[in-house]
Amino acid sequence: MFSAVIMIACQKPDTVIEDSDPVYSGVMTVVYEGEDFVQNGIRVQAGFSPDSTSMDLKLLKVKFVPAMPVKIDVTVMEIPVVRSEEGVLEFFCDGIVPWAMGGPYDTYRVDELKGSLVNGRLDFSMNFYNTKKKEGYPTSYEGKL
Repeated sequence: MFSAVIMIACQKPDTVIEDSDPVYSGVMTVVYEGEDFVQNGIRVQAGFSPDSTSMDLKLLKVKFVPAMPVKIDVTVMEIPVVRSEEGVLEFFCDGIVPWAMGGPYDTYRVDELKGSLVNGRLDFSMNFYNTKKKEGYPTSYEGKL
C-alpha cells in the first residue's frame, strides 16, 4: 500500500496544455553571471483552464545557462489569468515549482512571473530562483504566433 501512495504522489499533475494549443515563437533572455544569454526561436505553448481563469505555459527545448548540457521542456502550471476590458490577458504569480524532466523541478522556483497575451503576442518575465545556490536568473520572453 505504501508503494501505491508513493506512485500516486509522483504522478505528473494534470496540465491544460493540448497538442492543438497555440505555440508562440520568440526570444528568451536569461541574465546569467551579469550577462544576457539570448536565445532566438524559443517556442512557448499556452493552454487555458476550461473556465479561462488560469493557464499553463510550456517552454519547449530551452537552456537557462550556456553551460546547460541539454535543452529541456519546462512547464509552469496554474498561473492565474485576468482579462481586461480591452481583451488583454494578464497573468502574475509567485513561488511556483515548475515541472521538468518528468517531475517537479524543485531545484528551481518561478518567482515574480508576470506577463500578457494580446493580439497573438506573448510577453512575460520571471525569476528562476535556484533554491540550492540561493541565486536568481531573471528571464524574459517575447514571442508571437
